[in-house]
Amino acid sequence: MQACANDPQVAVHAIRNLARIGMGVVSVRWSQLGFGRTSSTTRDQATPRNLFGFKDGTANLKAEDAGLLREQLWAQPGDGPDWMTGGSYLVSRKIRMQVETWDRSSLVEQEQIVGRTKGVGAPLGRTGEFDEPDLAAKGDDGEPVIADTAHVRLAHPTRNNGARLLRRGYNFVDGSDGLGRLDAGLFFIAYQRDPRRQFVPIQTNLARHDAMNEYLRHVSSALFACPPGVRDAADHWGRALFA
Repeated sequence: MQACANDPQVAVHAIRNLARIGMGVVSVRWSQLGFGRTSSTTRDQATPRNLFGFKDGTANLKAEDAGLLREQLWAQPGDGPDWMTGGSYLVSRKIRMQVETWDRSSLVEQEQIVGRTKGVGAPLGRTGEFDEPDLAAKGDDGEPVIADTAHVRLAHPTRNNGARLLRRGYNFVDGSDGLGRLDAGLFFIAYQRDPRRQFVPIQTNLARHDAMNEYLRHVSSALFACPPGVRDAADHWGRALFA
């Protein structure tokens, strides 16, 4: 279950009351309180920043991208079990970010690792945030403008057989680790049509080559099947599955 609100107290009480109503039938095994957004999901939203200070989710799938959502987000007939048609698969990961180590890196190094400018959020070599990255561009030294190990290059659809994700993650701060360092990072949430063709190859590519890995630690991962929503007042969630 996911509850969102402008005030975290509202979200906490929503989950608490749902758990109370379901007592004896369901129980809470794990929970995470997050804040803010780490990606934009519509074109009228400003791109938020993550705890590294960079704009995050610039190239995210948007609600207005009807064709891409049909292709990349919603399970289609024949993809798998019939009860998942029209639904989506959710991958969640708790990723601790080594913020103090990151802050000691120079701005130039940070931008090379990400592949975007920290201020505007433009791909290196471009001027606007939403400009398409030029992955073939080379600098005066003959080296790629966007490094081979840059996050933007490795996550780009052209490097992953066209795979894209709908990200809807949140920041988290769980105090400190006892040594004065922030226990903080990204609670990554991504929806997709087929994790085997989308998240798994993208993450494999990042795990092998991404320079940002030096500053990240993956704490937990989970995969959920989310059946389609209800069609009308007479319908109920998971109808096709339970039938």
